[in-house]
This record gives sequence, C-alpha cells and structure tokens, in this order.
Amino acid sequence: VFIISFIFFQEKIPKNTEEQSINLSSLIAKTKSEIRTGHKIQIQIQNGCGLSGIAKVYTNFLRSNGYDVIEYKNAPHFEYKNTQLIIHKKDTSDFIDEMIQTLQIKPNFITYNYDNKIIYEMTVIIGHDYNNLDSYNEVTMHYEPF
Repeated sequence: VFIISFIFFQEKIPKNTEEQSINLSSLIAKTKSEIRTGHKIQIQIQNGCGLSGIAKVYTNFLRSNGYDVIEYKNAPHFEYKNTQLIIHKKDTSDFIDEMIQTLQIKPNFITYNYDNKIIYEMTVIIGHDYNNLDSYNEVTMHYEPF
C-alpha cells in the first residue's frame, strides 16, 4: 500500500529553480513614467493642513499607484491653503505632469527648490484644499483598516 500511494500521490517536484521562481517585480505597481524611464520616483508627503492621518492616506494612495513614498510627516506649519508640489531634482520632468494628473492638483501650485542634498525628487504638501481635489474620493479609499 505504501509503495502504491508513493507512486500515485507524490507531489511534482520542480527540476530546476526557474520553475520555482516568482518575478517579484511584477507584484509592485509601476507608474507610466517608471515604465518609460526605468526609474521609480521617490517622494516625501507632508501634512500641511493639520488633519490627523492625511499624510498617511496620501502615502497609501501614491504607493498603490507605483510611487516610492519614502517619508511622510507634518509640514513646518498647518497653514497651507492649497496642496503643493515642490520639485527638488532637475531631472524629474517626466514625472511632474504625471503627479499633477495622479493627485489632480493645479499646476500653478508647483514650486522648484532644487537641492541635491535631498534624497527624494518631490515633496507633496497636503493643504486645506485636500477634500476639494478631484483625487480625494479615490484617496479616501486608502485608509488602513484598524
């Protein structure tokens, strides 16, 4: 009985590691610009409106859309009326329009503060207009369960 069950019920064991490997990069979302350039943009999110948890929600939203949010924190103050995008690296032009479309913010709230000492390419400061942004309905779906 043991020999018969061994013959008929043994699991197929892969012969080489190619059958066993999983392409993990296929599990991580990529932006259109990353697909085109091969570079994953790094972003900082700041809470500039004072609403508790807003930076984390936008972090979750951007990460699910393929962005590498490496830091989220409070802004120096909570008096930002409008959501702003601050560009820190000169070679990010491929990503600026995409970020504007993803967040659906107004292009006139983009500033340039080039600084090679900063490791991320952009900073997004969430202002008091967060709930008026066209992206807000989608962003609110990225609350983490408690």
